[in-house]
Amino acid sequence: MNKQHPVLVVGGGLSGLSLGYALRQQGVPYRVLEASGRAGGVVESLHRNGFELDAGPNSIAMAPELRTYFEQLGLQDQIVEAAAASKDRYIVRNNQLHAISPHPFKIMGSKFLSGGAKWKLFTEAFRKSKPASADESVADFVARRFGREIATYVFEPVLSGVYAGNINKLSIKEVMPMLVSWENQYGSVVKGLMKNKGAMGGRKIVTLRGGNASLTNKLAAVLGSDLQLNTKVTGVWQNAADESYELSVSVNGLVSVIKASQVVFTTPAYAAANALESMDHPLAAALRNIEYPAMGVLHLGYDRAALGKVPDGFGFLVPAAEQKHFLGMIYNSAIFPFKAPEGKALFTVFIGGANQQSVLQQPPENLQRQVITEVNELLGISAQPVMQQFQVWPHAIPQLNTGFDAVRQLTARFEAAHPGLYIAGNYSTGVAVPTIIRKADDLALRIKEKQ
Repeated sequence: MNKQHPVLVVGGGLSGLSLGYALRQQGVPYRVLEASGRAGGVVESLHRNGFELDAGPNSIAMAPELRTYFEQLGLQDQIVEAAAASKDRYIVRNNQLHAISPHPFKIMGSKFLSGGAKWKLFTEAFRKSKPASADESVADFVARRFGREIATYVFEPVLSGVYAGNINKLSIKEVMPMLVSWENQYGSVVKGLMKNKGAMGGRKIVTLRGGNASLTNKLAAVLGSDLQLNTKVTGVWQNAADESYELSVSVNGLVSVIKASQVVFTTPAYAAANALESMDHPLAAALRNIEYPAMGVLHLGYDRAALGKVPDGFGFLVPAAEQKHFLGMIYNSAIFPFKAPEGKALFTVFIGGANQQSVLQQPPENLQRQVITEVNELLGISAQPVMQQFQVWPHAIPQLNTGFDAVRQLTARFEAAHPGLYIAGNYSTGVAVPTIIRKADDLALRIKEKQ
């Protein structure tokens, strides 16, 4: 590789910022290019009337290596662990909240599943079945192993909470690969869970004081002049003379060409598709077809006294079968009390996703009024919120639907044909904060080896 030019990272969201930081730690010259005027992507924090709001990720699953990472950045004093109430989670059925646990034996004692569904869960270990296709949807996999009711009232709301996705489309081997592995290894998902008890959660939940954008803001500050905003990459090609890559970029409307020793696309898939079109049309088409449903985030602040008997807990999920105008709600101030002023409470409500695109088409004022009515009804609240903040992400979480294998195959072929050019958006690495950071560290080592 040509060492005369820096590594160019296209995209200044968490994926791009963490990769820039990892390259910096490895001593590799780099530059991060971000098309917008703000770094951080969907990680954004706001402050309204004493409330601390996160419009993107509201919490982070802590791991030892992530704590070390925060300490390296000087963020250790901003880490706040969730209160004990975070262990209590709920699901809505028949307009009522029911406590839920990922442990199958605890689900057996729940009141929101029928006796027939519990029997299918209890007998799953004795059920022999094979997938109809190699790339099975979550809905088909769960219905085959556990029945439709558990697919509808357990897996659908849980994956709606993580991906805002449609389980009839999401690929089981992409979003829950351990279940496929357990079925193959033990012949049973439940047996696999019993033998791998730490696989379903167990990590401490944390947030950063000041908002989770404290992470992306700190990374941007550390990168300094190596982070270039308002710089849109419109194309890329390889210079045969010196093996470098050349990128056409638009900076505040002025187009120029810059060179790179290696290039990494950490942008959303549709943005990478536009830049890669001339190099690999099939890959660009596959990237462009990845679904990014819109998501609405509604923050609601209440007087604490108005909540009455609202149970403390992480929050609740709403199955699509309940026909509400939202997917679920996090009770922020129950798990992180400092998020709300004294005497107040803070909720974050999630709207839209793959199953609810139509609800975002109505006027925002009408939608917010409808959602507040439904939240108040579920929780028995008669008062109106004292603060509300609404934001829509037009392209939120990438959907890893069945057929995503084709994207991985095309990406692998493309990278093999163009050494030093990488596709590393969160659709390929994973959407969780710890995963994004770990993958950035791994990729930085690979890049260094090729320098």
